[in-house]
Amino acid sequence: MPLETILPTTRREAIDRLKEFLPHADQYAKRRNLVVLGHTNASRLSPATRTRLLLETEICDAARVVHRPSTIEKFEQEIWWRIYWKGWLEMRPSTWSAYRSDLEQIEWTDRALEVAAGKSGVAIIDHFTKELIETGYLANHARMWWASFWIHAEKLPWQLGADFFLRHLWDGDAASNTLSWRWVAGLHTKGKAYLVRRSNLETYVQDDLLEAHSAGLDKLENITALDATFSPHPEPIPIEEPPLPARPGRVGIWIHDEDLLVENSPLDVLSPSAIFAPRPISSWRDEGYSHAKMSFLTDALNDGCQRASRHFGIEVEQVESEDLVQTMVEWAERNDIETIFTMRPFVGVLAESWEKMEDKLEKKNVELMSFRRSKDVMAMNRATAGFFGFWKKTGILREG
Repeated sequence: MPLETILPTTRREAIDRLKEFLPHADQYAKRRNLVVLGHTNASRLSPATRTRLLLETEICDAARVVHRPSTIEKFEQEIWWRIYWKGWLEMRPSTWSAYRSDLEQIEWTDRALEVAAGKSGVAIIDHFTKELIETGYLANHARMWWASFWIHAEKLPWQLGADFFLRHLWDGDAASNTLSWRWVAGLHTKGKAYLVRRSNLETYVQDDLLEAHSAGLDKLENITALDATFSPHPEPIPIEEPPLPARPGRVGIWIHDEDLLVENSPLDVLSPSAIFAPRPISSWRDEGYSHAKMSFLTDALNDGCQRASRHFGIEVEQVESEDLVQTMVEWAERNDIETIFTMRPFVGVLAESWEKMEDKLEKKNVELMSFRRSKDVMAMNRATAGFFGFWKKTGILREG
């Protein structure tokens, strides 16, 4: 059976995919849990929202043109989950730091390597492993089953599983990936862990797909939750925006893969002297990103640069960077840049280099300024507790 799942790599492709999906958005609540070949029951726009090729608000606004809000509420909720996760982690960055610290201390065992290589002994789980590696995508339900199998059936460290997903998922970001794995493990919501069940797969997996990969299903029976020590979440730290510099001087713009829609951002009114989009290839390799994921990020970055070049009327300089911080410093010096403006990276891999970059640039008398869209900030600051409280509190933002 074919595994090909075509995912959008440019803004144009994302817009076309959205138009293709919108007539069916009112059926999303009924069909979203199904796991079918090709994933035609889902929009498959998550890689585009992860890179901001397409904004979450754009998707929901377009859906409301076609459907009444009451008929697409579940679809809109799934779109806003990504903003919720980002806000939750952005206000509690120590959760990400703890995960990264744990990851450095945990070694891959032979069994962990077997499961990650698609040799778990449960054929449908191994099929999902192959699909993840080959396509960079999995249905949400399949992600939950796979994570639960890893944690609760195999008793493997959730941190390694989360890292494995982040290496391959094109839509994988620090917030949605880390926090979803913590939720499955029983660490995010007290008293709640997610257990994979054979009956659940038999209900939601396409019949011929499950029949073709039925070996080992008995291993999904009578699974018990791994003991998880739940500790209170850190208190949320409100997200604030920095003030504009009084005299920015000669301005440059830094474009990165966490926000590739600078022409529709607080940066769109600038008149930059130079625009830079280094590909942090060394960082991607260090993180173990798959070749397919790196190719996707490169294609998406190229698309963002082309649109930025048209918008600002100047060529965007692109290079492969083995040392992102040093590359940025050299670019700023070469172009006599006094202030670099960029969209703020969310808590995660790229943001880990922020302070070091800020310090090195400051020593060269270059100011690094970051911004977020005001609606993002207002929404993320409402992610103080559970999702459905967040959903209620963001109602006015969704309608505005």
